[in-house]
Amino acid sequence: MRIAVIEDEAPIREGMSKILKKINENYELVGKAENGKKGLELIRKEKPDLVILDIRMPDMDGLTMLSIVREEGIECKAIVLSAYSDFAYAQRAIELGIENYLLKPIKIAELKKALEQAEVNISKEQSKEQLFSLEYIFLNAITGQLDEDGKLADMITERYGIRGDEQIAIFGIGLSDNYDRYHEMVRRTMEEVGIHSNEFHFYVIEFQEKGSIVVILYQLEDQDKIKEYFKKTVVPMLGSQIPGRLSCAWGNCRGLLNIRKAILEMDSVLEWNLFFDRGTLISKRLIDATQTYPIKYPIDIEVQTKEAVADSDRKEFLSSLRRFREYCREGACTPQDMKEACSRYMMSLLHVAKESGKLESSVSMQNMITSISDAIFWQDIEEAFLTFFENLSLKNIGEDGVSLLVQKAIQHIQEYYNQGITLEEVAAKLHVSEEYLSTQFKKQTGRTFTETIRKYRIENVKELLLKSTLKLNQIADMVGYSDPKYMSKVFKDEVGMLPAEYRKKNS
Repeated sequence: MRIAVIEDEAPIREGMSKILKKINENYELVGKAENGKKGLELIRKEKPDLVILDIRMPDMDGLTMLSIVREEGIECKAIVLSAYSDFAYAQRAIELGIENYLLKPIKIAELKKALEQAEVNISKEQSKEQLFSLEYIFLNAITGQLDEDGKLADMITERYGIRGDEQIAIFGIGLSDNYDRYHEMVRRTMEEVGIHSNEFHFYVIEFQEKGSIVVILYQLEDQDKIKEYFKKTVVPMLGSQIPGRLSCAWGNCRGLLNIRKAILEMDSVLEWNLFFDRGTLISKRLIDATQTYPIKYPIDIEVQTKEAVADSDRKEFLSSLRRFREYCREGACTPQDMKEACSRYMMSLLHVAKESGKLESSVSMQNMITSISDAIFWQDIEEAFLTFFENLSLKNIGEDGVSLLVQKAIQHIQEYYNQGITLEEVAAKLHVSEEYLSTQFKKQTGRTFTETIRKYRIENVKELLLKSTLKLNQIADMVGYSDPKYMSKVFKDEVGMLPAEYRKKNS
């Protein structure tokens, strides 16, 4: 509880902070003032939860100060201290909504009781206020738990200006596995967009478990104009800031009670990410205006992929998978048709792999098909197929438990470690995503890609230190460090001593 003390008697004013800490160490004294005029400035600045004030003070008495506070709508509780038991003072104080009226000299027990009661009342009001917060209102609207209550509707209109039948727009942002990395940036971006617009009010709600963010727009000046702004400015802005998985959808409804229905409808259009290009603002209106055609299953691509599976030919497998995706996209078929074709494609590959003994029976066919049917990004489908192929590689995994994919990544590190090779470049060479390679690399080697490059460089630095008379700047250049000082720092972090010490000790 944040407390301000306004009292003209210095001993009481100065001693109050010690008394408050003794009563409850969580009480925070936000300031003190010796008269009502300075006390008013303090209250305006700090907005305390509770004010402890005297009545008779110079410049401005306590009750006059409190009446101004009430007129200005500053919400705070008040406990009055007074050496006078005059009924007129007490009556005026009660009219101003004080918590308690304590006579001087103050008894610690009475003050403690008054403070505890004030804290209880503040807590109750804060809880009540939370029940009518925008977060409470919108979350209950989204979950369908907002009651059709006339009094509540009137309160929402009075407090937030949201009428029962007004147009509400919903901007949905799907991040999937990008959520943890980018959700804070997305929130900041959306808040910046909302703050600088006078054409709508907004509220941002995050759904971590779904990997998505919902922005509710209300009090709209012109919904079509706002939607066009989001389409041409906001969506491209997010697309440039967020690599990988990103979906943007638009929905609308009339009134808070229809928000849940609008969001459920918006969820159902997200799979159209499989159809539209990245950076498209997807809406039901856009989908309804899109012409689609039945897909003709590409048997020829399936045959080529089966051959790649039989030969454990990763390059051809990835090439066939890429052709299959392009075929589905160019065919302008619905997302449902695409996923059904992908499921059939996967089933045929699983069958040939198991028949040829290249796939362990423990691999769950159902999990792979489910991953495809639930997909809203092509990356989800591709990763299901990559997982399938990695399981094919179990027969070719070496004694060290490292798959062919990771072995090739390590070979690239060994060959190009001194040229600043990056995870992105290696992933591109191996035709897999950065995320997939990074996960498999860490899982199978116990180290990250960056840690492995650093370790390989340091081992080569050790060898050059002991087997040559090269200077540190020459060694740094040979192993891919542009700055010998930075190389020395990394070397010490890894080995526990500087390069020069290591050369001297081991020569």
